[in-house]
Amino acid sequence: MKNDDERIKYFSSDVDSTLVKIIICAVIFHMVVVGICIGLHYVNIKPEPEQIPVFEMVQVPQPKPPARPKTQPPPPKPKQEPPKPKVNKELPPEIKPEPKEKPEEVHEDVPPEPEPEPEPEPVDDFPMDDMDLPVAMEAPSLDPVGSVDMDPLMQVYLEQLKKIIMSNFKPPKDLKVERSAKTTVQFTVDRFGGITGVILKRSSGNKAWDHLSVRAIQISKVPELPPNYRAPSLVLNFNFTPN
Repeated sequence: MKNDDERIKYFSSDVDSTLVKIIICAVIFHMVVVGICIGLHYVNIKPEPEQIPVFEMVQVPQPKPPARPKTQPPPPKPKQEPPKPKVNKELPPEIKPEPKEKPEEVHEDVPPEPEPEPEPEPVDDFPMDDMDLPVAMEAPSLDPVGSVDMDPLMQVYLEQLKKIIMSNFKPPKDLKVERSAKTTVQFTVDRFGGITGVILKRSSGNKAWDHLSVRAIQISKVPELPPNYRAPSLVLNFNFTPN
């Protein structure tokens, strides 16, 4: 029994020593592996890149050409004065011009021009009486009051107003009016074409004629004043005649 116990103890001691050795070897092996890994981490296995030669541009100073020896200019030649011309001190005698003879004036006898004969006065074949002459006929007219610049636009505007007013002036055919009759009506046109201030300035002596003249202006619708006319209104006189 004792031998068996001793064998068991010896065997167990051998097993324990073997396990200890195995553990120690395993620890050492792992430490060596860890050390190798750490070493490989810091070791650069990649080959170093080849260095590319760099050429640097260096400016080489050029040698200066040898200086030429300065040559002294030749001394200036002395100026030679030109020879002075000889002056003859003796002056020639003065030559007096001979007096010219005046040509004799020739007087020609010019005959006097004949005086024009007076024209004979015209003789009337028959006696004339100025009182029997026909009276000058005056056409209807439209005139501005005061000084107004009669430029082309204003002239066209007045002609347009005259046509509009005359289209509204329609006296009856049986209305008897003298040929020399004349009615003058004054009125004002504002900026927007409104007619105000219609006044009978001159009467023809025929009330019906005067009434139709004033009414023709009152019912007329005229356009606005020209844009180049700066005043706010325009005062006009319209002369109505039977011609």
